[in-house]
Amino acid sequence: MIMGMDGVTSTSVRRPGRPRDTRADEAILDAAAAVLAECGPAGFTVDAVAARSGCGKATIYRRWPSRSQLLLETANLATIQLIDPDTGSVRDDVVAIGVLLATKMRDTMVGGLNAATIAEAAVNPQTRELYARFIAERRAIPLAVLRRGVERGELRDDLDLELVLDLLFGPIFVRIFMTQMPVDAEVIVASVDSVFAGIRASTPAT
Repeated sequence: MIMGMDGVTSTSVRRPGRPRDTRADEAILDAAAAVLAECGPAGFTVDAVAARSGCGKATIYRRWPSRSQLLLETANLATIQLIDPDTGSVRDDVVAIGVLLATKMRDTMVGGLNAATIAEAAVNPQTRELYARFIAERRAIPLAVLRRGVERGELRDDLDLELVLDLLFGPIFVRIFMTQMPVDAEVIVASVDSVFAGIRASTPAT
């Protein structure tokens, strides 16, 4: 089942007829990921995706009514699926998430796809709105980890957790997309510990 960007699944209100070919869906999305990674947003066109996938433009538009919807779903499917490590330590949980995020952004096509989507969102209001919702969903797990740290008494209870999240993981994006400086496990640990020095509870939970 494919979820459209408007939240309506592709199986809703379908007229009788031949079942939808999921192989075409996969071929289109694989082709779209390749086009986006190679050409960036400027070169991401339905024509290019159609040529690479071997599917007609009409087939693509039946599944994704706009270029922006196809672009964002492509980035969505290729992005990092974060998990909650729940090691028993909020600091260790955050380090584990940060290392996974940095590794995927640095060593897989995820980094290129996210860079392309960010560039598209900067000039396309529809993509910007869709991407904001997409990012909010990806922040849910690390925010839950921080809230658990507050509940356990590991972190102060007066924190702006959205801001804390930006401070913890912002350096990863700055280094990968802007400065090209190293962002390995050692850097993640140093960054997390620097932030935690200011957000730990004054009296640790017993």
